[in-house]
Amino acid sequence: MKRILTLIAAALLCAATLSAQPRMLAHRGGKAEQDENTLAAFKATYAAGCHGFETDIHITADGKYVIMHDGLLDRTTTGSGRVEELSSAYIRSITTKGGEPVPFLEDLLDFFKDCEGLYVEFEMKTNKEYYPEELLHKYCEDVYAMVTAAQPKDALFVFTSFDPRPLLYLRAHHPDAEVMYITGKPCSHETVDLCKALGINRLACTVNASSRESVQYAHKNGLLVSLWPGEKCADSHMAFLMGSDYLCSDIPLELMQYIKDNNLPILY
Repeated sequence: MKRILTLIAAALLCAATLSAQPRMLAHRGGKAEQDENTLAAFKATYAAGCHGFETDIHITADGKYVIMHDGLLDRTTTGSGRVEELSSAYIRSITTKGGEPVPFLEDLLDFFKDCEGLYVEFEMKTNKEYYPEELLHKYCEDVYAMVTAAQPKDALFVFTSFDPRPLLYLRAHHPDAEVMYITGKPCSHETVDLCKALGINRLACTVNASSRESVQYAHKNGLLVSLWPGEKCADSHMAFLMGSDYLCSDIPLELMQYIKDNNLPILY
């Protein structure tokens, strides 16, 4: 509580220095409130007034793109096995444990194309084990082409990853692409310097152990900062007080109400 009060005081003193309103987005469409990464989740959260989202993309063995966080189907679906080793026909034959179809990238983009004021982060779930360079390049080209072709004029679509390789590929071959490096570490001089060395100006870090000073350091170095995960409203409030540009929340519906109740200048 003492730390929160200190941050509130610091935020009030420094409010005039904030360059823009931070924006909240729904992690996996609302991970803790919905059947994550399903069309039903994105539609319900958008209908409730949230226009910021984060989602995840894997490739199947036959080259189709699946909206799913885990590489393995077991946790969230009625199927089993690794996405990259399975056919799209198999994945279309199963459902989530909540009974929803497993969406493919084209399904989600078809929904997004008629939405207004979108901010969407598309996480590229690549790794060296399952995505050697040739497959990685195909993945990047396909995902870039599909996402940009469906992007509404007023939307901002961002390609994100823990794996620097797809981000660097997009920077080299599609310099118009907005990219963000994700790390499981807090915002710090170390993570800011790494992101800057990669030539990337967007950084996603864990809210725990991040600080206002480190976010300010990121801003001084020309970086935009997203803090996650927002498992509670207090997590996102803390991220806001630290000056984060984006707040990635597992509970977007609850957080939107919290923002209204506390009259916080946070976009969603």
